[in-house]
Amino acid sequence: MSKKSSAGKLLAVGLIVGLVALLVAAWKASKPVEDPWENEPSSAEPQQPVSSREATVEEVREILSEDQ
Repeated sequence: MSKKSSAGKLLAVGLIVGLVALLVAAWKASKPVEDPWENEPSSAEPQQPVSSREATVEEVREILSEDQ
């Protein structure tokens, strides 16, 4: 095996790897990118003020059942 043929094989493998990397980069760049600012989030309802009294167990259960 001569030095010239081994260098040629290495060059061919390098070119193939470079071409594959270039194709993968071009494919990733061509994929559509979702714009996070395109769709505005739905407006949230303002939170009701919290009263200073403690909630009963039944009130907590009612609130939790509404969330489900």
